Amino acid sequence: MGRRLGSGVGQLRAHQQGRTEVHMKRTFLSISLVSVLVLQFLAGAQPAPALDRAVTQKVMASVVQLIAVDEGRGGRFLPKWAGSGTIVSPDGLILTNCHVAMPSAMWDAPEFEYEHLVVALTLRSDEPPQPTYLAEVVQYNPNLDLAVVRVSRGLDGKPVDPATLNLPTTPLGDSDTLEIGDALYIFGYPAIGGETITLTTGTVSGFSSEKGVKGRAWIKTDATIAGGNSGGTAVNERGELVGIPTQGGSGSSQEVVDCRRIADTNGDGQIDEQDVCVPMGGFINALRPVNLAKLLVAAALQGLGPEPLPAPAPKPQLPTEEPQVSRLFFAPAVNEAEQPVTVVESLPSGAEDVYLFFDYKGFQDGAAWQPVLTYEGETERDVWPLANWNGGPEGTWWLNMHREPLPDGHYQVSLLYAGQEIGTAAIDVGGPEEARPTFSNLLFSGGGEEGYALPAWIQEVTASFDYANMAPDIPWTYVWYREGKRLASGQGEPAEGDGQGALLLTSSQGLSAGTYRLELYVEERLAATADFTLRAGGGPPFGPITFAEGVDRQGNPVNPGTTFERGLSELYAFFDWQGMQDGWTWTRRWSLDGEVVAEGEDAWEGGESGEDFWVKIYTRRGSLPEGEYQLDLLVEGELVRSGTCEIGGEAPRPTPTPAPPEKGVELYGRITDADTGQGIPGALFIVLQPGIKVSDFQWTQDEVYSWAEADRDGEYRLSALLVRGESYSLIVGARGYIPLTEDGVEVPEGLESPYKLDVVLQKAR
Repeated sequence: MGRRLGSGVGQLRAHQQGRTEVHMKRTFLSISLVSVLVLQFLAGAQPAPALDRAVTQKVMASVVQLIAVDEGRGGRFLPKWAGSGTIVSPDGLILTNCHVAMPSAMWDAPEFEYEHLVVALTLRSDEPPQPTYLAEVVQYNPNLDLAVVRVSRGLDGKPVDPATLNLPTTPLGDSDTLEIGDALYIFGYPAIGGETITLTTGTVSGFSSEKGVKGRAWIKTDATIAGGNSGGTAVNERGELVGIPTQGGSGSSQEVVDCRRIADTNGDGQIDEQDVCVPMGGFINALRPVNLAKLLVAAALQGLGPEPLPAPAPKPQLPTEEPQVSRLFFAPAVNEAEQPVTVVESLPSGAEDVYLFFDYKGFQDGAAWQPVLTYEGETERDVWPLANWNGGPEGTWWLNMHREPLPDGHYQVSLLYAGQEIGTAAIDVGGPEEARPTFSNLLFSGGGEEGYALPAWIQEVTASFDYANMAPDIPWTYVWYREGKRLASGQGEPAEGDGQGALLLTSSQGLSAGTYRLELYVEERLAATADFTLRAGGGPPFGPITFAEGVDRQGNPVNPGTTFERGLSELYAFFDWQGMQDGWTWTRRWSLDGEVVAEGEDAWEGGESGEDFWVKIYTRRGSLPEGEYQLDLLVEGELVRSGTCEIGGEAPRPTPTPAPPEKGVELYGRITDADTGQGIPGALFIVLQPGIKVSDFQWTQDEVYSWAEADRDGEYRLSALLVRGESYSLIVGARGYIPLTEDGVEVPEGLESPYKLDVVLQKAR
C-alpha cells in the first residue's frame, strides 16, 4: 500500500528502528553513493577526479591581482598592498576581500586609504600579471570581509564601456554542498613585483560558524596558502568558485600582514631600506564560503550601490571597561533563534558539532580577536581565522566547529582579544553517550506570542522545556535574570523519566522591557539556558514603512508613495520606532520581485524611540531596476515589519493568476535532521516517473519526473507540478543520512496547491 497525500501539512520521517511511518526499501543503501549517482545523472556527466588542463586554464584566466596604489611623482603608481580576486562577470565584476579592496571600511586609519585600485590580468601562467584596468568598489560587507569591485577605467583614467570587455570568468558554485575530504584548488598571487600565479591544492578539512553568519562561516582546508592569495580563487573539481581565501587582520599593517620592500616607492632608482614596505599577507588556512558573497554579486549585477550606514547614523559605542568574557559553556546545537538547544560538559564519539557560548563586555568593533583551538595539546589557529570584532560592546556570542565526526580527544578554546588571552573553555569528546539528566529546548510565550521576543508589560511569561533521564530524587533549580541581574530563583518540581515542563515568571505590575535570561541547573551543573527580550510599547518595534524618492534637510520624506516612475536612482524607506534597546540586532532586507538583493545587519544604537529613521537602496549607474521592492525589518532575527512599493508602475501590473487546480499540485517543504530539527542543506528530493518503483530505478535522467535540492535552510520546491490522481515513487536523501524511499505516493484529486510536505531524515549510525 502506498501513501496518500492529505490536507494540511504532510510529513515523512525516516527512522533507524521501527520504520512504521514509511515503507523503507534498500534501507542500508549508502547515501554517499546515492548522492554521487544522483549528481552524476542530473549533471549529465561524472566530475573529473582533478582539474584538467582546459579547466585549469579557464579558471586561471579569471584570476586577477588587485593592487592598491597612490600616485607618485610623474604619475607613477606606488603600491601600498595587494591581494587577489576572481572575475565573476564578463563586464568586469571581480569578487575579493573587503580588506583588499576597501580596508577603510574595516579599520579607521589613514594608512588604509588609497587613490587607485589596479587590476592586473593573468595572460600567461609563466609571466607576472599585466596591469590593465582601474576598478571601483561597488559592494562590500566588512563583517564578512567580502567585496565586489567593477572595472571602470583604463590605466590612463579613461572610462571603459563594460559591454565591450568580455572578460573570462569563473562560475559561482554552491559552497553548501562541500563535504569534508572534497578537493580544493586555490589560485592567486602570493606577492607583487614579478611573481607569477600559483596553484595550491588541498582538501576540505572542516567547517566553522559563528553568531551573525547564516550557515557556514568558514571552510577549513589542509592547504597552506600564501597571504597574497587573500581574496583569490578556490574552486572545486568542476572549476566552480566555492571559496575565497581570507586572511583576517587587526587594523595595523605591521600586524595584519608580512611587509616587504619590493617597489621603488621613493623613486631613487633603488629598492632598499629607504622604500616603504608593501604589506603582504601571512598564511591562510581558511576560506569564506562563496554562498556568503552571492548577495553582494547579485546586487552588483543589478547595479545597486553598497548599503550606506542607516540614518540617523548611529554613534559608535566605545567600551567603558576592560574587555572580559564570562559564562563559557558548550552546546551540541543551536535553534533557529541562535539559542543553545541544551548545555553539555562532554560529547560522545561520533559527534559532529560543538558550539561554544560566552558573554562579553568591554569589546570594541574593529578590534582584532581570534578564538584559538588546542586539540590534544596541539594548537590549531586556523579553525577561526584572525578577524575584526563586530558584535558591539557587550552581549552573548557563539562559535561552532563542524567535522564528520569530531575526533575523540580533549578540546580547548582560548579567546584572544587584541592579542591577549581573556578566557578559555575545554570539552572532551569520546566514549558512549551517557544517559544523564538533561534539560533542552527552552521556549518562551506570553501576551499571545511565542518565541524569544515578546511584548513588555505582560504579567506572565511561560518557559516550556523538555527533560530526560530525570528522577524524583535529583534536585534541579532555576534562575531568572533581567539585564544581567538576578530577578527570581527557586527549586524545581520533582520530575521522572522524560517529559515536558514549564516555569512561570510573573509580575502583578507587568514585566518591564529589557533582556531576560533563564538558567536551569541539575544539582550544581548548568543544564539549559536561553535569552529573550520584552519590547516596550506592546506592538511591533518598527512602525509602518513609508517609501519616498528622497529626504529633505529636516530628515522628512520627499515625494512619498507606493508607486514611482521609472528612472529613480534612489529609493528611501522611513519608519518610526518604539521599544527598541541599544545592542539589539536588527536587520534590513531588500527584495526585488521576490529575490533578496541587499541585506544589512547591525547592533541597534538609535535609542528606545524616535521618528523618521530611514534606510535606502540605490544605484551608482543609471536607474534602479523596475519591479516590486519589498523591505523586511527584523529584530533579533524575528520579522517585525514589511512594506512594498513599485518602480515603473505607471500602469498596475497584473497579479499572477495561480495555475488552475486541474493543472497539478506544486510540492514544497523542508528537509530536517531528526535529532536537531535543523534544515539539511543540499538534501535531494526526487520524484520518479509514474510507474517506476524505487527498486527498479536505474539512475537515468529519463526515469526522473522532477527533483529539487534543498537550500541552506533545508527548504525545497519541485519545479514540475504533480498530476492529481497520479501516484509516484519518492527518494529523499542527504550525505550522512538514512535515505527515505517510498512507492505509490498518491496525489488525490482534491488536493490543494501548493502542498507542503516536510521530510525528517535520521543520521546514519
